[in-house]
Amino acid sequence: MYFLFGFFFILILFCTVSCCWRKAYSIKKVCSMTCSEKCRLLNELIHPFGYQYLPAQDLFFTTFDAWQRKFGYANIYDCTAPFFHMVFDSEPVYFDYNGRTWLIEFWKGQYGINTGAEIGIYCADSLIEPSQRNHTLFHTVFDSEIPIFSMRLGYSTKTTCQDIGILSMPHWWLAIFKVGLFSSPDNLLVNFCIEFPSYDMLCAFQDALIEKGYDNCSLQTYGCRICFTFKTPKSPVPCGTLTKPVRIIAQLWNRLFCSLYRFVTREFDCTSDRLIYLYFYLPFLFRHCLHLRRYRKRASKGIRL
Repeated sequence: MYFLFGFFFILILFCTVSCCWRKAYSIKKVCSMTCSEKCRLLNELIHPFGYQYLPAQDLFFTTFDAWQRKFGYANIYDCTAPFFHMVFDSEPVYFDYNGRTWLIEFWKGQYGINTGAEIGIYCADSLIEPSQRNHTLFHTVFDSEIPIFSMRLGYSTKTTCQDIGILSMPHWWLAIFKVGLFSSPDNLLVNFCIEFPSYDMLCAFQDALIEKGYDNCSLQTYGCRICFTFKTPKSPVPCGTLTKPVRIIAQLWNRLFCSLYRFVTREFDCTSDRLIYLYFYLPFLFRHCLHLRRYRKRASKGIRL
């Protein structure tokens, strides 16, 4: 009995000393690196996940060659998202153009421990009846059909208003994420702009927005470019009442994990330092922080075409 007690005491002591040594080593390692070294290492680590770090704004954005491209989009992705701690407002906009049904969707909300926003463009192989759109797998568009996306993500309440991130580039799925920031989707607003390859395509999309319930006066158009603010979605919550309890529980976990992330990495302020510290100190937590949109792989297995 005393032997077992002594064994466990020594084991606990060893684990504690080892943990303290690993923590001190990780802090020293991060502090010894230059800013360029940190950015280079972080981008090497996150590129397989489909993201790149933007040090000027201390946030992540999606790369053009992200692995998510091959999965396209289906409504089941949004329905299952809360089960993977992703709680967001979504606004799918379907429109017919050039013999095919197109989809441009907007998202904003909480993705695990990350606050973010997204915009993606997808299309079907033919015209799809409105009743079948929620059951259709839409494919990512060809490079020649890609528009220029712009977004300005902000956090707004009755007392505060601040920018989180601004980004603009040609893309099929442009997303920005702020790690360690907890938000309710209701408190986020995004100014989206899209520059289409043709004016006819813009008109088809604009008509779809108006049909969805957006006021024509709230849409700004300049040539082939259209802008609007996404605050309160016109679309219902995906899968309705089935996911509402799950969304509430997911947000409770998200808030807890955000606090845990900030506590564990409290020695540092910027995201690059925090994540590289986790990479050296607790690699499994580092990987968990970057599992954004990983649920698409699982959800896609349930799609029947």
